[in-house]
Amino acid sequence: MKVCIVTWLGTGNFGTSLQSYALHMKLSEMGYNVSILHCFTPDDFTFGGRIYKWLKLNRILFSQIIKGEYFSKKQKKIRQFNKKNYCHQKIKTYGQYKCLLQETQAFVTGSDQIWNCYNGFAPFYFLDFAGDVKRIAYASSMGTSDFPQAYKSIVKELLAKFSHIGVRETTAVPIISELLERTDIVQVSDPTFLLSSTQWLDFAMTADIEIEIPSRFILCYFVGNNLSYQQQVEDIKQHLGIEKVILIPSLENKHMQLPHAQIYNAAGPKEFVRLLSYASFICTDSFHAIALSINLQKDFIALKRFQDADEKSQNSRIYDVLEHYGLMWRIYDNQDLKLYRPISFSEINEKILSDQEQCVSFLKSAIEN
Repeated sequence: MKVCIVTWLGTGNFGTSLQSYALHMKLSEMGYNVSILHCFTPDDFTFGGRIYKWLKLNRILFSQIIKGEYFSKKQKKIRQFNKKNYCHQKIKTYGQYKCLLQETQAFVTGSDQIWNCYNGFAPFYFLDFAGDVKRIAYASSMGTSDFPQAYKSIVKELLAKFSHIGVRETTAVPIISELLERTDIVQVSDPTFLLSSTQWLDFAMTADIEIEIPSRFILCYFVGNNLSYQQQVEDIKQHLGIEKVILIPSLENKHMQLPHAQIYNAAGPKEFVRLLSYASFICTDSFHAIALSINLQKDFIALKRFQDADEKSQNSRIYDVLEHYGLMWRIYDNQDLKLYRPISFSEINEKILSDQEQCVSFLKSAIEN
């Protein structure tokens, strides 16, 4: 049975890479013929559309070369990762598109914020091209607390065609249920939870880390660039008594600095997971760094990237995963010393296993029934 995943393919954001890898891996383990579908539109089939897409892709490539990013160790690792870990499907002609619809039994929109419309609306990630083929959402995320009013009508029209919708955030369930007037919308785990901690450790075994790793260190990974982060990390260092800090710059925050931190710019997805597993403590504002910390049973503190009152705030997705595992007390608050206590993972591990079983059952039922 052929299943096509529709989600973002990572080009530098580790969470994007790891969630798509995990869903691809789990569906393959379940016995499906899996591919990840590259973004296309019907305009791509015209001569003018092909020229436009070629110019756009090469403009991005040229920009990376000019900035020196294309030949960086990080980008080489990401390109190698993308080449080795996915079955890619690219649609360039109308004939290929017709074959896609004939050969595919289900399209599955994957996770990450592919349904966040505040930075523009992309109908591809709502499966506008899918014809009569079954449409399924697995852990797809709005990222914010609602869809922009300007896109609600078209979002409703497209989502109504999905046979099964599993969203990543609990907060999205009532929003989409009300929008579609349906009662079958459910919350499912982020794809990174579909793989066990042992699978993630095995995945990271071939990481190529070029720096010397201290015996005790705090790993920092920040998508946001809040000025408060520097002082918060200093406070955390003082409370924990850990002096060494390794900072992995994010795609969105490439030039971030922390006083006295070792900057590691050459991490790819495997190096990212390996350093998470080695760290004595993790400080992050990243959803996926938090999710992997929980799965790998690592102590962490979640720093707030947004003000809660911000219309575009993405804090809800972090609150959701923390609340689900009873870890809301891991959000940074310099007045609360229990923040620095070790996490007891026994009940959390049981919940992760239970969630995995339910999520695999959701996928199997959605695809086959």
